[in-house]
Amino acid sequence: MIERTFKRSVASILRFFFRSISAATEPDLSPRGILVIRQHNQLGDMLCVVPLLRALRARYPGARLDLMVSPVNQEVMLNSRLLDRVVLYDKQKFLRKGLIHPLALFRFIRSIRGLYDMVLVPGTVSTSFTSDFLAFLTGASVRIGVESLDGRANSSSYFFTIAEALDWQKDPHRHQTLRNLDIARSLGLSASESSHEMTLTPGEIEEGIRLSRAMRGSARLLIGFHPGAGKVPNRWPAEKFAELIDRLSEATGCAAFITSGPMDEEVVAGTLRTLKCQPQVIANQEIRRVASIIKQADLYVTNDTGVMHISAAVGTPTLALFGPTDPLQWAPLGERIRYIQGEGGEIGRIGIDQVFQASKEMLGIKGSERGRTFP
Repeated sequence: MIERTFKRSVASILRFFFRSISAATEPDLSPRGILVIRQHNQLGDMLCVVPLLRALRARYPGARLDLMVSPVNQEVMLNSRLLDRVVLYDKQKFLRKGLIHPLALFRFIRSIRGLYDMVLVPGTVSTSFTSDFLAFLTGASVRIGVESLDGRANSSSYFFTIAEALDWQKDPHRHQTLRNLDIARSLGLSASESSHEMTLTPGEIEEGIRLSRAMRGSARLLIGFHPGAGKVPNRWPAEKFAELIDRLSEATGCAAFITSGPMDEEVVAGTLRTLKCQPQVIANQEIRRVASIIKQADLYVTNDTGVMHISAAVGTPTLALFGPTDPLQWAPLGERIRYIQGEGGEIGRIGIDQVFQASKEMLGIKGSERGRTFP
């Protein structure tokens, strides 16, 4: 409530002093420092911004390129080869005992002030007053952000020197990675690649190899499964996951593991209840450790949720199961990615035979053939 009141008060005052400038041509600028602000989104939303970062790095190879994140999406972008620095914006540090802590806020603003010539604030689903205001506070001479989304005006677009009207109503299936890139169309950027990317350190990769070897044992294949999801409509039934795991284990002789987050305990318990095989359960682990294990899998079968994007980002063959969410917008892009959507947007209508067959095809297995790894 305090945060909302503060935002409304600041917005009502500043609206009188700013106006955005639409620009149809490329800004005449060779920026020394660039900041992308994406602090209010989840893991999937964050990884969908990677092609924008890749395009900025290719276009301005000599510029400093930083990314502002929130605590919930920081981990997936740490150590990224595309970035010079990940800037953490943690609003809880500025609120103490129900009061705004101005000194902590001032110190944060000072840490980003004057470092950047250009700031971009992508928006594909919603806009954020906080992100827009932070762009202004950097003091960058070029500030690019959203003027409107599908006809809905952004009430804080006055913070930008270049405000883009983004409208995908005539192209509703436009992928989220491309929607993120649309914010920079005035720069004339081109995306050479639209895949996700998550950079693991050599130490993290080595840990993933060690842990996966222990799970794999003598099996030639290691397959991971994620039966949970934060949204109930995105969950393929637990009993179907259990039957799939047993069938793949019997058909391929694979070792199996299940990943589980804080909200997945009940779903995982339901999956384990009817299983004949005994997969390893990786529960409530740090996301980068989970990513390092998934990277070593020959296949990862997952619901439409955050780890789906992480699996794709570490290069693992990923079979994604979709319910009501549009996979043409949200399924990760890449040759090793495949998705299945339930009829009518109902994930429960995806058949076990359909997922089993797709899994075998992605593993390169035909008929009763066992043990072939992904090409």
